[in-house]
Amino acid sequence: MKKAVSAVILMCGFAIASAPQFGPYSWIEADGGRIDVGWYGAPCVVDWDGDDLKDLVLGQFTSGKIRFYANSGSNDSPVFTTYSFIQSDGTDISVPSG
Repeated sequence: MKKAVSAVILMCGFAIASAPQFGPYSWIEADGGRIDVGWYGAPCVVDWDGDDLKDLVLGQFTSGKIRFYANSGSNDSPVFTTYSFIQSDGTDISVPSG
């Protein structure tokens, strides 16, 4: 009986759900220009510095370094200007690339 009820609930969820609607894309910008880290950029939006604003963290394929863009705007309208490389003990973190 529990399986039947679960199946009905699951089916209802599929019937009610609608396909996601996407608007036109926009480039992520910093200091008025498009962010370009080369191939295979995988941005991550996270509050990296603990100021309750969602920042941008992403890797650079060619060097293996990780960029950090602090958000100086708001969570609804983020503003990114310059980046710094994420470091450990004063040294840029680098992962194997290429």
